[in-house]
Amino acid sequence: MIVLSAGGSPLDGESLGALADASVVWVRVEREGSAACLAARVRHGDPPDAFRDRVRRWGAARGWAVTVASRCRLG
Repeated sequence: MIVLSAGGSPLDGESLGALADASVVWVRVEREGSAACLAARVRHGDPPDAFRDRVRRWGAARGWAVTVASRCRLG
């Protein structure tokens, strides 16, 4: 998932801790001025569309934009 902040709530590596029923596999945050971009791989039990909707609402409540890509299954 990718989270973009251009002045909403502070965005850092700990921000995903507030996301219920999900565990972070890895996370990276980049900043420039007041803007921040967080990229993470997150494990969850939700169907893909339900997770996408849930994290978009979670991010919007904090003033962030969120995009989610489904994991590609190999083989």
